[in-house]
Amino acid sequence: MAEYQLFPDIKLIVGDIYHTSCDNTMEISYCIKGVCEYRLNDEYYYVMDKKYFICMHDDTQKYLMSCSADQRGITLLIDLRCNSEAVAEFIDIPDIFRNIQYCEQHIFDADEKIQKLFSEIYYKSDEYKISMLRIKLLELFMLLSEQKRAFTEQQKVIKQVGAFICQNVSEHFTIAQLSEIFGINQTALKSGFKEVLGCPVYTYVKNRKMFCAAELMCGTDMRIIDIAEEVGYCNASKFSSAFREVMGVNPKYYQTEHKNASSLTNRLIHEKLAY
Repeated sequence: MAEYQLFPDIKLIVGDIYHTSCDNTMEISYCIKGVCEYRLNDEYYYVMDKKYFICMHDDTQKYLMSCSADQRGITLLIDLRCNSEAVAEFIDIPDIFRNIQYCEQHIFDADEKIQKLFSEIYYKSDEYKISMLRIKLLELFMLLSEQKRAFTEQQKVIKQVGAFICQNVSEHFTIAQLSEIFGINQTALKSGFKEVLGCPVYTYVKNRKMFCAAELMCGTDMRIIDIAEEVGYCNASKFSSAFREVMGVNPKYYQTEHKNASSLTNRLIHEKLAY
């Protein structure tokens, strides 16, 4: 992972999508590969290939982020308390902030221009000088300022469906069942899910189940077979396959690596206290 302080108030992180809990910060994250789960209050979003996520961080919302083992991407962190005069000479950043701040949508499809720009930053950042990265950043801001961000009543229903799925993570629902429960057309449900929450309905369900399973592996001593049942999988082989598909590694490896990391952290803490 590489970090670049492009301006006093703008940081670029390349290699991983970066977890931040800083207030008064705008985050823009783009996924190159893998899956990244964002929790904003009680809503879950998934950033996958060719998607980007925008969020305004403040003390009014609960924010959590988790990633698959193979996740790679780019994060921009903009401190909203500062105002780079160098940037302001080229583009009205506060206007972009206002445009984003009052929009309830967080997941966006990257068009070809935005994909190309993010890819150049990701693959060539170690070759570019800071001045070139600053130019790329300004290009990105100009492209983002052109994006239309409107949120409809139908999209609010999509969020309700997503919340329902997350509250019933051990259950299995068909698109037809969800359509009937929430009174929304199946076609609108399918297209809306990808637009609002980041991925198709069944992919969303699988992602939430697997990230929930990962949380249980990290936070409990439950056996993998019991965790599989907890998230609605009676077949251990199917669970293992689904987990590997979403998280990038098999369940046993994930659980073992987390325990090893936790043991190392605890040992270092004890050594420091003893010292």
